[in-house]
Amino acid sequence: MSQIRKKSLRATVWIYLGFFIGALNTYFLTHKNWFTPDENGLTRAMIETSQLIFAFSTLGVTSYLYKFFPYYEDNLEPKKNDLLGLALIIAAIGFIITCTGLLFLEPVIVRKFSENSLLFVQYFFWIIPMAFFVLLYNILESYSYGFGKGVLTSLLKETILRLYTLLIIVLKVLGFINFKEFIILFSFQYASIVCILIFILHKENKFWINFKISRVSKKFRKKIFSILSLTFIVIIVSVLRQSIDGLVLAAKQNLGKVGIFGLAAYMVSVLQAPFRSIVAITIPILSRAWKNKDFETITRIYKRSSINLLTFALLVFFCIWLNFTDGILFFGINPDYLEGRWVFFLLGIVTIIEMGTGVNGQIIGTSTFWRFELWTSLLLTALIIPLSYTLTVGYGIIGPAIANLVSFTIYNFVRYWFLWKKFKMQPFTLKTFEVIFIAVVSYLISYILFVNNHGISGIIGRTFIFMILFLGTVYLRNITPDIIPLITNFKIRYNKIIKR
Repeated sequence: MSQIRKKSLRATVWIYLGFFIGALNTYFLTHKNWFTPDENGLTRAMIETSQLIFAFSTLGVTSYLYKFFPYYEDNLEPKKNDLLGLALIIAAIGFIITCTGLLFLEPVIVRKFSENSLLFVQYFFWIIPMAFFVLLYNILESYSYGFGKGVLTSLLKETILRLYTLLIIVLKVLGFINFKEFIILFSFQYASIVCILIFILHKENKFWINFKISRVSKKFRKKIFSILSLTFIVIIVSVLRQSIDGLVLAAKQNLGKVGIFGLAAYMVSVLQAPFRSIVAITIPILSRAWKNKDFETITRIYKRSSINLLTFALLVFFCIWLNFTDGILFFGINPDYLEGRWVFFLLGIVTIIEMGTGVNGQIIGTSTFWRFELWTSLLLTALIIPLSYTLTVGYGIIGPAIANLVSFTIYNFVRYWFLWKKFKMQPFTLKTFEVIFIAVVSYLISYILFVNNHGISGIIGRTFIFMILFLGTVYLRNITPDIIPLITNFKIRYNKIIKR
């Protein structure tokens, strides 16, 4: 667990550095003087659509890469390893088929979006190069997991990618490029980190591309085809449920609503930073643990990930919720974005539920019962798509948030029940309920003390009091066993620096 703790901590540092840069990007994109809500909404819609194209193009190869990596690495020498080459061929076929389908769907896209989201129609085909590099990066990222490169991929996707975006935003704000040129450069953002990752893998002699079918591929061809076909559906429904909110809002409302929803969703994504890093680190460990039938390691990861992720999520959620309105008004964000306050609240509760159930999806996905992940994903999609559409039409921007809350609560309960039923694994202890109680009490005290304070004094005061109360109590009550080792390591490093 110490290996996971150290690596996930480093990855989380890079992710939060990325979130700081992302906060600057969000500030520029939402500021009333530089981008309109429609223009910001277009960037959000492009990202979500490119992810959807990626999902249809991948044909399931990302899961195949990290699921079968140990078998290829243990049984083949590098020059004969066709793992990456096979994945690239399959994904290339999928991308060509998907793009061909888009050409036939162009009249439908124009009809559905031209009335409320004309910008989306005007720049739609710039999403294709964006989707291509999203696809290529996700393939290389999954491949890199096998080499323990979770920290590197977190750095690239969470930090370097946002640095690139910040650069082109600044160029637009300073008037060096116009909005059209900004969108063109924006569509190639993933190309930058694809080039960096290829360079690093090649430099370390880990960029193995062999298109000749190996004996491992022949031996596991039935299992490979099975995981490709079923995981393909999992990826599609996963991305579809993530993209449906923005696409429905763009079609039924306008791009401005997409931008408002996107700001709330971005704030929620800050809660998910530790989850992203832990996933990147634990996937290869879980894959090998299942291969070795090491249930003790799997159970330990399940419990530790649950309490650690829940603690982080509660901390960040209440810090943002305490200051949502004052933050937007003080920093000059377009007041239209205040409409997203309750969207953030509902999506935040969704994330707290997901974080609190730990890496249950990754545990199921790397096991021999990975097909169950398909069925639960299908269940979630079957719930969220009609709910999101219906509630958006009826209740506007709050509709997709309600749909997410209902759907993800059911989804996580089903996965929790499955792991308990099959393996008697469950992540919760009395500490789980204790940390929730500590968070709520700390929030109420901080809110009451500064209820009449606004602006920067209120923001600093509320945040400081909440963090002192929450973190202090979490430490004293030893809520998570990973806190004390982290503090001990920090003290050791600090003392070494002082002695120098």
